[in-house]
Amino acid sequence: MDTQALKALIDLFGRAPLRELEISEGGQTLKITRSEQGAAPAALVPSRPSAPVAPAEPSGGPAPSTPVPTPAVQPQAERVVTAPMYGTLHLSPSPDAPPFVAVGDTLSVGQQIGLIEAMKVFTPVKTEVAGRVEAILVTDGSEVEADQPLMRLS
Repeated sequence: MDTQALKALIDLFGRAPLRELEISEGGQTLKITRSEQGAAPAALVPSRPSAPVAPAEPSGGPAPSTPVPTPAVQPQAERVVTAPMYGTLHLSPSPDAPPFVAVGDTLSVGQQIGLIEAMKVFTPVKTEVAGRVEAILVTDGSEVEADQPLMRLS
């Protein structure tokens, strides 16, 4: 199996509700097993408590000024459209057709913004957020990873 096929299989396995996958091809066997470990969520939890440590220090001083900037940063979080899987990104339906979207276009939830080709299968890429296209972060025909930002919306 080539590397691109392996990456596509791993990505598909990651999104499927399977616990184990075994594939044999050309005398080679690939076995992927999902383990139920809470290591990733546990790693995220310690990074969050570090924020409450900062407010604990200024509790004797200007405590109201510390919580004010924190909420202001969260609503301004950047909205991006990300790749649902690994593959080759196509920003237009065919080489001679105009792109699905351009900078300045207004997107609605569920609107198709491209296609990802993996293992000769084309998967539509649809936006999960609405907004105006501020920047296209990848080029047509480039390889993208799962969850890689494709477009920034305002």
